[in-house]
Amino acid sequence: MRRAYAIGLSLVLLGNASYAQDPNPAATPAPDTHSGTPLGQFKIGPLIVTPTIKIGSLGIDTNVQYERQRTTDFVASAGPGLDLALPFMDHWKFDVESSGQYLYFLRTEQLRRWTGLGSATLHWKGIGTGAHLGFGYNRDFSRPSNEVNTRVSRTIKNVSGEVERDLGRFTLLARGLYGETRADAGQLYRGTDLTTALSTDDLSAALQLRYSLTPLTALVGEGGYKETRFPGAPVRNFAEESAGAGLRTAGFFKGEATAGVRRTHLLTGGIPKLRAYVRANLSQRLGRRFRLTERYDDTSSVSAFARDGLLPTYENRQFDLNLGVELTNRVDMRLGAGRAHNLSDGEVRVVTDSGQVAFAPRDDVIYDARADLGIRLGHARLSGFVSYTTRHSVYFSDFGIQGLLAGARVEYAPTRGAPDAGDRNR
Repeated sequence: MRRAYAIGLSLVLLGNASYAQDPNPAATPAPDTHSGTPLGQFKIGPLIVTPTIKIGSLGIDTNVQYERQRTTDFVASAGPGLDLALPFMDHWKFDVESSGQYLYFLRTEQLRRWTGLGSATLHWKGIGTGAHLGFGYNRDFSRPSNEVNTRVSRTIKNVSGEVERDLGRFTLLARGLYGETRADAGQLYRGTDLTTALSTDDLSAALQLRYSLTPLTALVGEGGYKETRFPGAPVRNFAEESAGAGLRTAGFFKGEATAGVRRTHLLTGGIPKLRAYVRANLSQRLGRRFRLTERYDDTSSVSAFARDGLLPTYENRQFDLNLGVELTNRVDMRLGAGRAHNLSDGEVRVVTDSGQVAFAPRDDVIYDARADLGIRLGHARLSGFVSYTTRHSVYFSDFGIQGLLAGARVEYAPTRGAPDAGDRNR
């Protein structure tokens, strides 16, 4: 099995843990967040202006290129940001979040570059009804998924919208998104042109209807449609329809769990794949000091290595468990573990380390464990952490990986939050 050990020391002013790779993340920023750590705040009339700074990492990475022959380098990233908020006409608010970040590698000069992201969102909130419309932009240079062991330069743009309406015992929620992902030209990895394989146009729509059984529980019905098109490879275009039901609760088990059926098929025809899915995001408060969260997701993700004529997807099943412990009013500890199973929907084509072309299903299992001890200092949280990740690939030993990451970070944290879900992509 390929071994890639990484021991790093990082100082992060804005931690951003992600659970699943979404090729077109929603444009709407989460409430009470900023693009980085606020340096101050002032008003120009009703406009609220917040300059920020973001330090992404500072440390040593023993495998900056995720290759069998490891390359150790000093890594640093930092950049400025600017956030704007404009409330108007009682029910309206316009938010802008933007930031730029320079990735610096001491020895691996070809990896140095600027990245950046931004969002602009219009919110409206009335009596029983809320809506938002947003635009997102992200200039990214990172691993796009667990499937690809290399950094990929991409530009991601999307437009998203959401409407929620309270109808008494019923609540209706509708979401829509259109996104474009473009991988830069000339990016080859294990015999695959990533520019073609990872450049997509994505259209998705989802509808959810909730019926309140009690003040704490509600029945949930959901349906969705997702279409992915590849501008450089139309033969790979596919779509997915889904429908399911579940339960939403605000009691001891707080959160939502649903189950249903997904149907995935090529737009050019062929036999569709029909399979069940389960999704859950739950949390429990265990006394005053303990909080437990569980998350399970079952989705189809774009595969870079799929052969033409087969579904260009792989099944991405992930389970994550986190325990948060408040040791004192300022000191807390976070423990977590996760398992992911990635299974391709057919044979993939991969050029191995020996240069041979191999055809086989992709079947990978990833485990990770995390521990974090932190102290809150005003709106910041300073912590030391350690994480260990191991991945086993059944048919392609070249993709096996083991890694250890340890260090320290500082997060902007205006309120006490849930334990981090962790980031399997380092």
